[in-house]
Amino acid sequence: MLKRVNDVVEAVLLNVAAILFVLFIAIVFLQVMARNYLNLSLLWTDEVALLCFVWTVLLGAAVAVRKRLHYVVEILPASFVRANLALQLFAGLACLVLIYVMIVPGYTFADMGWRRYSISLRMPLYYLFLSFPVAGIAMALFTVEVFLDDVRSFRRGEAPVPHYDEGDL
Repeated sequence: MLKRVNDVVEAVLLNVAAILFVLFIAIVFLQVMARNYLNLSLLWTDEVALLCFVWTVLLGAAVAVRKRLHYVVEILPASFVRANLALQLFAGLACLVLIYVMIVPGYTFADMGWRRYSISLRMPLYYLFLSFPVAGIAMALFTVEVFLDDVRSFRRGEAPVPHYDEGDL
């Protein structure tokens, strides 16, 4: 059940991130063209590009949690399967601390954004800061799935199956 929910969440996050990334590229291109060829300074482009960039990075980071694409330092040889799995389980639990910070204090921080506004758009910064708890919630869902897979692998004594396809790399 969790895998199916996470499949939908991942698809939504990837599509939103792709749209925001294309928008980011288009806005930066527009900004460069306007500044260099039209001698026109578009103030709003910086803020919209920043908004798109932050959301794209954090949504992509959430998906990377599920696909295990974040950097990992291996301190034991691959032949120590159970010990490596135990370390992976510990790392998953340790990540929950960061995820908690992204969600709970992150939402408090986002809520403070209602009283702060961007300079050129006069848009509440809530929409920028909300990216942290949203990405944190997605990371929490994905971490639970990955953690349960690791627990199953630990019980069987097998190395975990990666969550990514070769095409993802």
